[in-house]
Amino acid sequence: MTLERLDPADPTALERFERAFHAAFSRAKANRLARRLYHWDDTACRIRPHIPYDDQHVYVRWQDDGDVDTAVAVNWRLADYQAERLGFPPPPPDLSGHCEILALFSQRDADLVGLRTFLVEVAGTLLAHGFQSADATSTDRLLPVYQHIGGRPLERRSLDGEHRTLLRFPLQEVAQLQALT
Repeated sequence: MTLERLDPADPTALERFERAFHAAFSRAKANRLARRLYHWDDTACRIRPHIPYDDQHVYVRWQDDGDVDTAVAVNWRLADYQAERLGFPPPPPDLSGHCEILALFSQRDADLVGLRTFLVEVAGTLLAHGFQSADATSTDRLLPVYQHIGGRPLERRSLDGEHRTLLRFPLQEVAQLQALT
């Protein structure tokens, strides 16, 4: 499986991405704040970020059958900062080479080797595009995983009884990740 940038003008690829996104995120019933971050279409079983696709790079690893295996959506323009929907301030305007991870998911939750390989490839691709760091928000359940791959907590918020942490990832460190344990 190879890393590929999703073409949002391809309706079939976009539908497969949005359906896989929905399948991955709808499993976490306790994650009610995710409803603030994305456009949910439960009838069609699709999710898309509020951030326009023109402002995103979506990287996908496809399964042999054409379904999404692993994906990440990256807000590269930062004209709209997704984390603000959870009360976090945007990064300072003088922070160059910075982006925001809008969503990361895998259909194979237990495949740590595959996830590490995917993250290393994505970080390398983002570095090649001139990015040095990326922000992302995390639930408490996933916070240790994100810290393990290099995320550094910046702030924590409690909203509607749920906690979220804003993290910053130095992409060079992620690109050199040796293992997920």
